[in-house]
Amino acid sequence: MRHKIYFQVLSSIIFLVIADVSYAQKNLYHKFVDKFLSNKEDTVRKNTFFPFPVGAYSPETELEYGVAAIYSFYVDKSDRLEHPSTLNFLGTHTTKNQSKLKLTSDIWSRENKYHYTTEFRYQDFPYYFYGIGNHTMEADKDLINEKKWVIAGSADKKVAKNYYLGLAAGFENYINNELQPGGIFSAGNYYGKNGGKRAYIGVEQIYDSRNNISYTTKGFFGKLSFDYTPDLFGGENFTGTYVNFDGRYFTPITSKITLAFNSIYQHIDAANVPFYLLPKLGGDNMMRGYYQGRYRDRSLLAGQSEIRYRFIPRFGVVAFGGLGSVFGEEKFSIDMLKPSYGAGLRYFFDLNKGLTLRLDYGLGQKLPNEKRQSGVYFSMDEAF
Repeated sequence: MRHKIYFQVLSSIIFLVIADVSYAQKNLYHKFVDKFLSNKEDTVRKNTFFPFPVGAYSPETELEYGVAAIYSFYVDKSDRLEHPSTLNFLGTHTTKNQSKLKLTSDIWSRENKYHYTTEFRYQDFPYYFYGIGNHTMEADKDLINEKKWVIAGSADKKVAKNYYLGLAAGFENYINNELQPGGIFSAGNYYGKNGGKRAYIGVEQIYDSRNNISYTTKGFFGKLSFDYTPDLFGGENFTGTYVNFDGRYFTPITSKITLAFNSIYQHIDAANVPFYLLPKLGGDNMMRGYYQGRYRDRSLLAGQSEIRYRFIPRFGVVAFGGLGSVFGEEKFSIDMLKPSYGAGLRYFFDLNKGLTLRLDYGLGQKLPNEKRQSGVYFSMDEAF
């Protein structure tokens, strides 16, 4: 009889434990669905923290592993017009003891009266150098290791409706080493070959009428910035000016389809410009499909358009196309423009703020005796 009672008590305990674990798992499942898959928007404007692992493999780095994360919030949750602020983190390491670390912030004050950005970046990582100009060749690529420190910030004040004026400043330090002796890097006469430093100060003006700064469906954004680097360090360090323009326009076609346009112009001016500061064509934002730095020169001009289809609140697709070129070694002409096109997927992990994870595949130019240039990109925000 006693054993029977013990068995009944033990069975009851096991049943309660299983039921409790099952309930906890079910509760956790519902929380996961509500947070990451539900189509319900957040009406109380909660803070969002979204971490995820990152990884890659290439012969020059072997296995790369790390973590990326974004934290988004409102400085004043009661202000329904305030833009969301974000903190971003990316840190990776490789089995060849190479590292990347990036911390950025984008902060908006109440009523969007002030806007602040900061960036800290450390990188000890290899990249391919192809030379300078708009006609570099795949066969010439040379593996360079770049050790880089960047500290930068800006502060903007709203002075009229949608219009901001601001100041920017920063410090950058570069050290470059050729990993494959005998390539074009060691053979060429490239200014600033061993690296250098620059400290700069600049001014900027912004017009921003976007309805949502994370995932825009209507409005215009234009930013024109100018910075000056004085001769503080001597030697082959940069002394000169840098001009950057970024323009974006968005218009809705239907409630789910948006047309988006983006153009950029960058120009660096000095008697001598270190190769590592020259504007670079390609990357995950503009001219997707080209290795960033495959083409570099004193000036960069590029434009792109996207058609975005958000078929349900959590997911969307895009198709994009663009044209761009670098110039300076030779004067600009229309036939210098290179094509870029592709498609991508979007996952909206924060419906209220419009924050996305994106996966894009881009294609570029096909040169004789080379494979068509292409790239796969995974990022925590829209290309523009």
